[in-house]
This record gives sequence, C-alpha cells and structure tokens, in this order.
Amino acid sequence: MTRPPVDATRRARTSRTLLTAAALVLAAALLASACSSSTDTTASSTTASPTTVAAPDAAPTTADSSVPDGAGDPPGDGPVSAYDDPANWLCRPDTTDDACDVDLTTTLVNADGSTQVEPFTPAADPPVDCFYVYPTVSQEPPPNSDRVVGDEERMVVANQFARFADVCRTFAPMYRQVPIAGLGVGGRAPTTTVTGAPAPFEVAYGDVRDAWQQYLRTDNGGRPVVLIGHSQGAGHLRRLIAEEIDNDPDVRSQLVSALLIGGPVPAEGTPGAFTNVPPCTSADQTGCVVSYATFDATSPPPDDSLFGAPRTGQGRVICTNPAALGGGAGALDSYYPGSSRPGVTTPFVRYDGLVSAQCTSNERFDWLEATDTWTPGDARPDQIGGRLTPQWGLHLVDVNLALGNLIDLVRTQAAAR
Repeated sequence: MTRPPVDATRRARTSRTLLTAAALVLAAALLASACSSSTDTTASSTTASPTTVAAPDAAPTTADSSVPDGAGDPPGDGPVSAYDDPANWLCRPDTTDDACDVDLTTTLVNADGSTQVEPFTPAADPPVDCFYVYPTVSQEPPPNSDRVVGDEERMVVANQFARFADVCRTFAPMYRQVPIAGLGVGGRAPTTTVTGAPAPFEVAYGDVRDAWQQYLRTDNGGRPVVLIGHSQGAGHLRRLIAEEIDNDPDVRSQLVSALLIGGPVPAEGTPGAFTNVPPCTSADQTGCVVSYATFDATSPPPDDSLFGAPRTGQGRVICTNPAALGGGAGALDSYYPGSSRPGVTTPFVRYDGLVSAQCTSNERFDWLEATDTWTPGDARPDQIGGRLTPQWGLHLVDVNLALGNLIDLVRTQAAAR
C-alpha cells in the first residue's frame, strides 16, 4: 500500500533532522558553527567565512621517511612502536569493547513507509583485513590532537567503519591528526610555534605510517588488506600508498583495494598519480582505488570548491562511482544515524536506493553527482542531508551515502582474490 504524501512541514522537519545527524557523524558541530552561508540559516551571522577553513584532507604530498614521531614516543620506524600498545588503537580484532564493538542494528525504511529491522553480527572468520584512518574530527587545540580515544573518534568509527566488520577484520589506529581548529588557510598553515618541530601534518602522517608498519610486522601475516580513509584520513593513506605500496610489489600484492573517499586522488597524467594502483572499474577488480567527492545534483562544485580537483589546481582527479564502477548511474545504499528518522529506535537507519549517483565532470572538476529520487508519497526524506556550504558539497556524508555499496564491493573483491 502506498503511504499518503507527507506534508511539507513534516518533510522539512525530517530533512533538518537528517542534516543535523549527518553533521554529527563527523563530530562537525564545531566546524559547522565556524562556517556560515547565506543559505544556512542555522549558522551564526557572526562566524567566520568558510573560505578561511582548509579542506580537511590537505596532507603533505612530499615524501619524508624520517618523520619524527614526537617527543617521548618510540621511533616510528624502529622495532618498538607506540602502536604496540593496544590503547593507541580504536579498533583491533584482539580487543573487546573497542570503538568497533557497537550496536549496528539498523531499520530499513522503504519508500512506502514499511520498515524492517536488520540485526548486525560481525563475520566470524573474515577473509581480509580493513585498515581505517578517520577524517578530521578532533576538537582539541592545534597543532595536533593526542592519542586518547574520545567521543568524536568513537562516533565517526561507528558511522563510517565499524560496519565493515561484516567483511573484514577491523584495524583503526588513533593518530595525532591536525584537529578542526588547526586547519589553516591552504591546509598547510604553520600551526606550531615549537622551533624545529615537524609540521603538524607530518606528525599526523608519521603516526599513520607507524601504525601501518606495526600492523604489517605483527598482525598482517600475509593477509589481503583494504585501506579505508575519509577526508584527512584519505590524504594520509594516499601518501602512504605513494611511499610504501605503489612501488613495492610484495606489499602491493596484498592490497585488495583502497577506498580513499572525500580526498583528491590524482588521475593518470596528473602529478602525484599512482603508477601501479589504478582506479577500480569493476567490482571484481583488485589492487585498485575508489575515490570520489560528492555533490548534490542541484549544487555542483562552485569555482572555489574545496573538493573535486587537485589541491594544486592543475590536472584532474579520479571519480569512481561505488554503485556503478563501470560507468553510468547506480543506486546508493545509504546508512545514517537512527536519530535522523522520527520513530526509528535502532542506532541506524538505512535508505536503499533513495539516492542515485553518477560520476560527472566539467572543465575543472570531477565529482560524484548525487540525485535524490524522492517523489510525492515517498515516506523517506525528501532531501539529502550533510550540507554545509556549496564549497563543501556533501562532504560530511560522502561515506554514509554509499556505505552499503562500499561494503558490498569489499565483499566481492575479497571473493575475487
């Protein structure tokens, strides 16, 4: 039976709730309050312009294998590592009650208003590992966050990564990221005043590299592995691939795929492009990369967009549609916090096929164009959540929009090895 059309007031309320919950996915309340837009009536009129906030994936692109790990820490490239301590991991398969051990029960909401509760049980013996680096979420003061697990990190793991336990063993290090308040103009502003100290992004990348090397030494055992990162996390993993994987055939042979979401991955012919890790063009292809930046079909990247082009402004970035790797449009399988849907009591809510996506481009940008398929009578939200400003596009919900597709892709790739 088709549900009667939802009145405009209720549609607006549902959309606002979805946007609020989506912002919380990235612990972005502070960031949202620091950005204002003529179209965002919830932002304070006295806050700073969003153009003064750097894109959160702006990690350095120059190689430096001697990055110091910080005063008082074990060296990042020696036999002893800070990541020998389980306390410095958000998720590990040999720990309990970590950030991945959360209730992922979901309510599937269909267009006709019918619902179905979907329990979640992690795979008992997954065939691959997943190594995740989270986006910019820390609300600590700059230049770098600490390695103490906080609510922000737990929240983003629950929303972006924990569900991958359906297909893989989960590894997620805490790292001393550049926090929200440390993102200066251009993303590489000197946010430290300590003479001789490494730049903040070098500290962050040094931790990611250290955790990766510790994982290879003590946990990997030759197993296939998927790299997953969003925003700042994708930037650090992009550099890790360039320096540690792309030209190492032994390690590269273990790479199932790299899901580098919401961060620019240079396309072939653009400086910084991978040599041996191509874009994924089919679900059973392995050793490849998936990357995209999402924008609503009604609001493509503006000239001052933070995403969809290389940080240098020269060349192109890849766009791979996780719902249709071979090209064209595909339906997205989306997961949001359950609080975004009135009446849902499970921690998460799922909308399968509410949004359709396809890669598109213009003379400067390459992006994943998301189209809301809502029509009158559809009981699901009538707008895609996750908007801040046109420059940000749908960055806050890059992963949420296609989470089901990404997990299905890893499942297919694991079976194809």
